[in-house]
Amino acid sequence: MRPTGKMAAAAAVALAQSYHSYQEMDCQALTEQAVRNVGGQMDYRGSNDMARSAAWLGTLENVRAEGKLAPGALLFIHEDDESGLPARYQGDGFGDFSHVGMYVGEKALTDTDKQGKHRECDVVHSSQSMGRVCGSTLQNGWTHVMWANEIDYGEDAGGLNLSSDAEEIINKEPDSEDSVVNNEGEGVAPAKNKYVQVVSPNGKPVRIREGASHSAINKKGFEAEVGTRFQVLGEKNGFYRIMFRGKGRWIDAKFTEEVE
Repeated sequence: MRPTGKMAAAAAVALAQSYHSYQEMDCQALTEQAVRNVGGQMDYRGSNDMARSAAWLGTLENVRAEGKLAPGALLFIHEDDESGLPARYQGDGFGDFSHVGMYVGEKALTDTDKQGKHRECDVVHSSQSMGRVCGSTLQNGWTHVMWANEIDYGEDAGGLNLSSDAEEIINKEPDSEDSVVNNEGEGVAPAKNKYVQVVSPNGKPVRIREGASHSAINKKGFEAEVGTRFQVLGEKNGFYRIMFRGKGRWIDAKFTEEVE
């Protein structure tokens, strides 16, 4: 069972209120530990891996405009400069998601800034400049919001469904009640409240495609690691439609298994 966004946010606040140095717990480790502390699982290779494995990823500006910034959502600082980007991500067009934190709710905790002044915070992160896990505000350079596959946002996201509604925010193309619209504009049978995770006979990542066929485009770097969890948006030709890097894309169903 996945923890809710509110549970993950509460765990992050608890970590901020008990001292942890940056050396002990960097930004990635903080985020993962908060999820684990409430019974979830999260394990990435860094903040760039997180961003590229999102259930949904969008700009902070758009999410705030929609009023759908949920507790437990991950926040990123994005930079176009790729000089510090790990080689495996260079050239994929996403840039450098150099830092990650967690939104914990408006004024969810009080902390001190670099000058020692108390301030109300709505974000928890592990700051290298502060040297510890601490509070932050939405004005602290955060640019993007991610919903993680490992967290159940549900009603915490203002009733947002992490399938059709998330795609609607990005593409501004609302789905009908009876179908989901695929990249070719064709109707796809919906699969509400169905979740799968990636499996692979050889343990290698599985290709994510632009359409529901093996001949559809597989862009460079469009692969999902074994164990990655997705919500199914629809089914067609033995493929599942999923959200991958902020867009509706497709994965061969035989390389997945259904999970709760």
